[in-house]
Amino acid sequence: MKNSTKAYLAITLQSLIIGFSFFVVKVALNSTDTIGLLAHRFTVTAISVLLYKFFKPSSISVSFSDWKKVAPFSLAYPVVFFLFQTLGLTMISSSEAGIVYAISPILTFIVARIVLKERANRPQTVFMILSVLGVIFINTMKGFNIGNYSYLGFLFILMSVVSFSIYNVFIKKLSKSYSAMTIVYVVSICGCVIFNLVSVIQHLVTGSLETYFKPFTNISFVLSILYLGVIASFISSILSTYALGKLEATTVGLFNNVSTVVSILVGIVCLHEQLYYYHYIGIIAILVG
Repeated sequence: MKNSTKAYLAITLQSLIIGFSFFVVKVALNSTDTIGLLAHRFTVTAISVLLYKFFKPSSISVSFSDWKKVAPFSLAYPVVFFLFQTLGLTMISSSEAGIVYAISPILTFIVARIVLKERANRPQTVFMILSVLGVIFINTMKGFNIGNYSYLGFLFILMSVVSFSIYNVFIKKLSKSYSAMTIVYVVSICGCVIFNLVSVIQHLVTGSLETYFKPFTNISFVLSILYLGVIASFISSILSTYALGKLEATTVGLFNNVSTVVSILVGIVCLHEQLYYYHYIGIIAILVG
């Protein structure tokens, strides 16, 4: 199988995983708050990468110099990306969040154009714009009657998209010097340390440190955190980083629209979120784009 074919399969699978993760985040938030969820999620992710390194030590070799070069990008992903994503999902539905993520391709293209000098031909430009028009159409038809609280949720999800677009482009550059596993190892450990530090401080301030691991008494939380930590963070990061090493950042960004459709369908089936005719028109425009 050609490397490009493997890359397309990798990013398609990653998009499916991320699309379903919106629903799982909603489930996990029933047992803990935003910071607690992120702390536990990346503890599981860090354990996953450390176990991988233990069983395959030759696959990950990270020097202090490597840490200095890769670690700063962990602020964009996972820290800012997942912080704003999780905050946003406490305020808007998983379907609406998925729709906002549809603008990721055009944001990725803009950053890639500036940083990597990637160019899009006319058909690519037209279809990217079509995706964005799909998002605009849905929100225009809704009349934006969603209240200030949901506007803030929309803004949080948008900030999450921006941070991920920036991360995608810069990791594309890093992937020329580092393997996918090395990058995932560094950003996962950084995410674990940062989120747990913030969560511990939060619990100390509120005097609730004894409840730190209380969410794990709920089986639905345990299953959710395993999915989010192992599959949606560890495995999906490997898939997307691998794809970025083989494909243009703009091309990888376009596959986020698969996540959009998955998140909408999961929202309908599992969360009983309501969609109207204009949602479906917008979804078609997004997918065609």
